[in-house]
Amino acid sequence: MPKQKGIILIHGKLNGKSYYPLKGIYLSRTANGPSKERIQTDPAFAELKARNLEFGMASRLSKAIRTGVLETVKDFQDPKMASRLTRVCYQIIKEGSGTIGKREANLTNKPKALIGFPLKPRKNLDQVYTATPVVTSHKKRRIITISIPESSQIHLVNKPKTATHFQLTAALSLVSNYTCRPGQKTYRPVAPKQNALGISQKTEALLCKIEHKNLQIQLKTPVKREVSSNVSLVVWFGIQYLKQEGSQLYTLKNMQVMQCINLL
Repeated sequence: MPKQKGIILIHGKLNGKSYYPLKGIYLSRTANGPSKERIQTDPAFAELKARNLEFGMASRLSKAIRTGVLETVKDFQDPKMASRLTRVCYQIIKEGSGTIGKREANLTNKPKALIGFPLKPRKNLDQVYTATPVVTSHKKRRIITISIPESSQIHLVNKPKTATHFQLTAALSLVSNYTCRPGQKTYRPVAPKQNALGISQKTEALLCKIEHKNLQIQLKTPVKREVSSNVSLVVWFGIQYLKQEGSQLYTLKNMQVMQCINLL
């Protein structure tokens, strides 16, 4: 630990540091923050404790979004995607009604925070693919269809020179609302059996040089009955380019883009 220097030697705390004597030598070190026990029991830390609870819930909400589509989106995401999504989920929780620490975790609190969220920063879908996907739901949200009425070379912006094909991917995350129930010190999903589920589908490899009409990807929610009104459906859509060599197709990993396009 560093020794104190100067004529005047201090004993106490000042500007976030502790100054004290030890065996005749005056030392300084960064002051310790409040203990975990004090934060849990001292009323002065009630708001901090409540905010910590909500931030922990934001992490759980982020995980619920990712869990059902993890195997699909791992090829499209960057290493910090989970932490970026957690920050978005915290923004959503802060929009909920009620007091701090008891606000409902509901994705519909702030849909705009999630819609447009890219799995890789600075790689938005419209910078790579400009055809507009149309999202429709059927049979009380049990079936979701993503349609592309027309796709041609003009929609393939920033296409790699070596790309011969492209492939479209759609994914769906089912995420329950979470509430902090009276008397409990944690959040619980309102519809646990329909939470953190997902499904994904891909088109076949499509030639870049020709026009494609009426492309569709259909996603059937992995539930046997009606989707609960307490469950949000997060719709993801992405594109990746491929290169054909002989009879084999190889993915061009630097051009894989996916983002959230809708919330149902």
